[in-house]
Amino acid sequence: MTTMSVAQKSSRAAKVLAAAEELVVKQGFKGVTMSAVAQRAHVGKGTPYLYWNTKEDLFLEIIVRSLADVLHDLAVQVRAEPALAVAERLCVALAKAWLGRPLVRALQVTDADVLGALLDDPRAHAIATESGPPAILRRLIPLWREHGTVRTDWSAEEQAAALELLLIGYFAAQTRTISPGIAEDRAGVLGMSISAMLQASQPTKADSVPLADLADRVSDLLDEYARQLQNAQAEHRRE
Repeated sequence: MTTMSVAQKSSRAAKVLAAAEELVVKQGFKGVTMSAVAQRAHVGKGTPYLYWNTKEDLFLEIIVRSLADVLHDLAVQVRAEPALAVAERLCVALAKAWLGRPLVRALQVTDADVLGALLDDPRAHAIATESGPPAILRRLIPLWREHGTVRTDWSAEEQAAALELLLIGYFAAQTRTISPGIAEDRAGVLGMSISAMLQASQPTKADSVPLADLADRVSDLLDEYARQLQNAQAEHRRE
């Protein structure tokens, strides 16, 4: 019997993940079977079960991987462009990146046509709660406050709640008809709203801290979240 290398196993798993994501976007979670995924990936019918116990496990890993990729990619962008670390720009970049990943988008806008019963899976809810916008914002806001880039006459908890409400509205707007003038630039309106709501009215001593320092800490935080998500992938895959 030929023993498959780690690289070969990784390659086969990657093919299955790519095929599964492609199919679920076109057919929805309910319409996709593991055998159809195997056929699209050009692997044996039972291959997906070598890595995932259930279809739910497979698609949860796709969501987790997508979230981790978004955070890692954004961390790289922030290091290259420190101005991206400020609240209004980072929130818009995060929101647009989340919406750019089909299954993450479906999770954020609760798209039952795509995710179906997976929306009712407690693990999907935990991913959205623990690794979605609210969780990340609660960690970012203290950094922004410390560096004087957002107002401090509100509590951090109130600011997190306000940002979460804005993002919920932004995600909801993706599936609704809104004023034509706004529809063309939803992200721009989101950024202006965040700036108007959080912008520091008076400089603080923290303003003297270089923006590069904020960018380093923000990118480190995003990378930390990405690593946590990558480690969590093991929960959905067989070793």
